[in-house]
Amino acid sequence: MELLSPLSLGWLGLIVPLVVLYVLRRRRSEREVGSTLLWEAALRDMRAERPWKRLIPHLSLLLQILAIVAGALALARPAGAGRTPAGARIAVVVDTSASMAAREGGPTRLERAREMARSVARGLPPGGEMMLVEAGAEPTVAAPPSRDATALVRAVDHLRVGGGAADLEAAVALAAERLRGSPAGSRVLLLTDGAMDGEVPLDGRTAPVEVRQVGGAAENTAIVAVDVRARPIEAAPDRADVFVRLKRFADTAAELFVTASVEGGGVVASRRLRIEGGATESVVMPADLPPDADGRAAVLRVELSREGAEGTADALALDDVVVAPSPGARRLPVFLVGRAGSELSRVLRADREVELFATDLTALARREPDAPPLDGLVLYAGAVPAEAPPGDSVVVAPSAGRVFEVELGEPVRQPRIVTWAEEDPRLRFVTLSDVHLAAARPIRGAVARALVTTDAGPVVASIERPDGETTLIAFDPAQSDWPRQPSFVVFFRNLLERARSRRAAGGVAAGTLGEALRVPAPGGERVEVTTPGGARLDALSRGGVAIVPVEAAPGVYAVTVGRRRLHALRNLLDPAESDLRPRARFTRGGQRTTAPTVEGAEHRESWPWLAGGLLVVLGLEALWATRRHAT
Repeated sequence: MELLSPLSLGWLGLIVPLVVLYVLRRRRSEREVGSTLLWEAALRDMRAERPWKRLIPHLSLLLQILAIVAGALALARPAGAGRTPAGARIAVVVDTSASMAAREGGPTRLERAREMARSVARGLPPGGEMMLVEAGAEPTVAAPPSRDATALVRAVDHLRVGGGAADLEAAVALAAERLRGSPAGSRVLLLTDGAMDGEVPLDGRTAPVEVRQVGGAAENTAIVAVDVRARPIEAAPDRADVFVRLKRFADTAAELFVTASVEGGGVVASRRLRIEGGATESVVMPADLPPDADGRAAVLRVELSREGAEGTADALALDDVVVAPSPGARRLPVFLVGRAGSELSRVLRADREVELFATDLTALARREPDAPPLDGLVLYAGAVPAEAPPGDSVVVAPSAGRVFEVELGEPVRQPRIVTWAEEDPRLRFVTLSDVHLAAARPIRGAVARALVTTDAGPVVASIERPDGETTLIAFDPAQSDWPRQPSFVVFFRNLLERARSRRAAGGVAAGTLGEALRVPAPGGERVEVTTPGGARLDALSRGGVAIVPVEAAPGVYAVTVGRRRLHALRNLLDPAESDLRPRARFTRGGQRTTAPTVEGAEHRESWPWLAGGLLVVLGLEALWATRRHAT
């Protein structure tokens, strides 16, 4: 037995003023009389009378105290341990998908699920154990089976919403498997809003599964796509069009504002619109997006707002904000180190969004040691430095026998290309069956991932590091017929596009909302992160990468690594998660089963009996008072 609302016992304090009323003597009323001569004796008695009298037990006092006690206990909600037998185990599976962040006039769905999980932890029977499973994109055991209610509640409090869909079937299977061999009465309790498509079978498990649903069919309007494109106007290079697609997940219409602003700056475009229930609307807004004071491309923030808009209901805030790089991020600085062939130079200069800078290793060595790294793609032709620079780079026809951490073999005459990795983005739409090489140096070792392989070994490979990647081309394209084929231009255009997109992403690997940031940094380097809400986080890099856990909040995460400034963009652009209506089909034996609502509590509460007793006591007190008044 426990009290689900122990603070309500404070109502027992009403007993004190009640008793005080019974020990105070009755006050006399004032009346005007013609003379006090006949009242002298009464006045002497009143002056000698003490204000307090001895407490005499009255039936009315006992009934009223009993009514206060019953009412206070009923408000405290005493509850038993429910249907969990002694010694049994219960595995609580909590859905942490993005839709669980929906708020329907009170706490979020996840907060309601956490409260239910806490009730289970606090109401464990003697010898009973509870385990906690977090149902995210990958189910994980948040707390192993334990009888420690405090530790279990602490684990429940640490649950956070993620940005992806939850794999409920895998989470239930994991929980049921952990209950294999448990005592009779053990079961799996799934707490979810059911806002997902598909079928979740509940039978065939090693333990029975019970589903409790939190939330209902909440209304929501979401941003499902954003694209920012530069206008082909030479006179206005910073002019762009912002394309926004919205979807209304409700049967009713809504009016709202769509606002585009520069991150850390002001509003550049805004539009008010009305979107009908169940409809999809597209909005195009022209905007000026100049680079910031450091010449960096702006990051655009698109947001839904409801200030002054009537009749708008929206339960999920995670899909109301989307951040995207501006078209200025497509301007890619390319640093050409060494003397490349004219064929390669023509390809680089043909891209209008490439800013080409020519330099050599000697000039790079003269840079200040604390100077910021080159912000763009570095292309080495011939000689390479001893260590790879942070970011993306390309090495063409290396002159040394070693490129960074990769060894090269002796030149091989006329090797024949046999395979290439068509699934790699750098080789998209590239065909090398008709390419003939005069000579190449095979790439040795397992450090590099082969992209193009000849009968003598790999000749094009990718060297991947936490802080960037290097594309190694171990032959001179000028000593082949490749530059005369369209695939040559396509390949290097793919390289530029890949480097451009990775640079626009901010230098931090892309991830889903709520996923920990993987920041590339030298080992032992301190990494600082500022979240969209202004919170400051830090982590220490280990093995070339720092893992920074973050909450599910859309926006720009500013990252500082030494003198480098990076950023990560996180958005929720998943229509399935923005649709908050319960759609999951829970089945047993192939038949659909209905999940009970959140009101179905795990405990057996006793307050209805106490409330009934309170009514009986009040009725007796009223009957007694009426009889006394009649006599």
